[in-house]
Amino acid sequence: MQITYNGEPINLYTTNVEYAFTPENQYNNNQVLKKSEKFWKPLRTNKVDLLKTPNSFWLKIPINDILQTGAFDIMDVDNPHINFLKCWIVYEDSIVKEYPLTGDNLPFNTRLLSTPSFVFEINGKRYKDCSIVVVSDKKYTRLDVPIHFYSNNFYLTYTQKQNLIMGLFLGLGLFLFVFNTYLFVSLKQSLYMWYSIYLLIIIVYNCTDLGLLFTYIYPNLPKINDIIRPSIFAVSSFPLMFFFNTLLNIKTRFPKLYKFNKIILFLYFCLFIIAISTSISGNFKIQGFWVSLNRIVGPIMLVIVVVESFYCLIKKVRFAIFSVLSFSILFIFIFIYSLHQNSIIPHNYFTSTANYTGIILEAFIITFSLAWRYKLYKQDSERLLQENIAQQNLIFKEIAAWQEKEMQRISSLLHDTVGANLGFLRLTTDNMPLTEAGKKQIADHITQLGNEVRNMSHSFSPIVLEDKGLYLAVEELVRNIRNNSLINVQFEWLGNKKEISLQYQIIIYRIVQELIQNILKHANATNAFVQMLIEDDLVSIYVEDDGIGLPDDISNNGIGLKSIEKLITLLKGNIRTESTINEGFSVSIEFKPNKNENI
Repeated sequence: MQITYNGEPINLYTTNVEYAFTPENQYNNNQVLKKSEKFWKPLRTNKVDLLKTPNSFWLKIPINDILQTGAFDIMDVDNPHINFLKCWIVYEDSIVKEYPLTGDNLPFNTRLLSTPSFVFEINGKRYKDCSIVVVSDKKYTRLDVPIHFYSNNFYLTYTQKQNLIMGLFLGLGLFLFVFNTYLFVSLKQSLYMWYSIYLLIIIVYNCTDLGLLFTYIYPNLPKINDIIRPSIFAVSSFPLMFFFNTLLNIKTRFPKLYKFNKIILFLYFCLFIIAISTSISGNFKIQGFWVSLNRIVGPIMLVIVVVESFYCLIKKVRFAIFSVLSFSILFIFIFIYSLHQNSIIPHNYFTSTANYTGIILEAFIITFSLAWRYKLYKQDSERLLQENIAQQNLIFKEIAAWQEKEMQRISSLLHDTVGANLGFLRLTTDNMPLTEAGKKQIADHITQLGNEVRNMSHSFSPIVLEDKGLYLAVEELVRNIRNNSLINVQFEWLGNKKEISLQYQIIIYRIVQELIQNILKHANATNAFVQMLIEDDLVSIYVEDDGIGLPDDISNNGIGLKSIEKLITLLKGNIRTESTINEGFSVSIEFKPNKNENI
């Protein structure tokens, strides 16, 4: 309860302001005229208990008492959330002027002026011997009745100042929302999405708290007014908790704590649904209960986040210090506002706007931390890019070494096999009569030479991979070995036959080719098994045989086992070998292909 003139409090001890409570909600002229002198009580303090009252609150203000402070032209009841409000100007036992019933439970056009608060044009000098009777109602919740008398000039200046502050606050909120939305669109990280949603909800809540949504968005839907404001504030806890879990990576670092947070959110969600569904009935007592409970549960949710933030700070989690600062400040100011709402601490500008102050400070700290996080992310990205370039260069050098060794092997094959066979064919044709038998022998030599050239071409991995793909290339390699040797080689491909970049196909094919060649040359095996798995984020190769194991003097022809180990290290993968003399040898390889790498 507060009465001011041009922003200055009026001393109620020097006035004849009176008040009263009634249980009825019907406000008509007869009720005003029937109020006897015994009905009214003198108001000597602004500490009137208006918390959770089921009654209507009446005020009778002598205009002459206000005129002693100064002339006024406007009376403003500066609370957009009064359910019902009516005003009269009375003189002794007659009504001089009656204003229509208004309130945020009635359509917005019932207000005399298009403003969130309730403004009445009353020329004090014109009605100097009269009294203003005001009745207001906000059953079962906190009722604030700040009545301000203004001169026209002061009211114009005051509203301009208030609109400027409100515009700056909402503009700042929108800027932070757009900034975090930009970070989300740029980085595709859910962290920024959750905080953007939280900021948007807070902006909407502030608009409802200031009465702007009722003024401009749903002026003809008054019944949702008492539901939408507390429900929007309550729902802000969901993105805030998701943001907290993502910022500090709770799911990975502290699985038990993450599970606890999920349970808390589930219980809170159930409570929220029950509150919304029961409040729709329009029962003021039920709505008042949930609003009061929200003022307790909301700070409890913040306490949980603050305690967990301190725990993460102790565990030296990155960005935990920002979480501690922002949520602690928000909790302190929300707690102050809750104490004010429950009339535990005095009403003043600081306590009545503590929720806004806490939200602004929290938003500044979190936005700063997210901007810093974005800077670190860019630095880490640049560092990883340089590391990837260096890694790609090493891999390129290793592949170049393979190609050089392959060229040496192919040159040797051409000289020792194709060249020798061509020389033998020349000698055969020089000394062979051109009989039918001789022609057949020459043809057989040419066919054999063609088969050898074809088999050699199959070892040229880029050609066969571009033509057939990795799966068919490896399958053909295994089939040729099975058909042209005494080793029974089995091949298994797990999952879908996914294709990856040609560069990685070459690497995988060369690894499999070298491992099989080692079995043919050194294992003395009768059976071998090749298993492969290609996924978006995993390459797995497993090869085993039942031969003599891995001798100490194994040759490193081709890329060699040591070269495979070096390559897998460059690819940041794992290679594991197992060998038992006379019982076989196995090798298991795993690495993650980098989609952004251009090897």
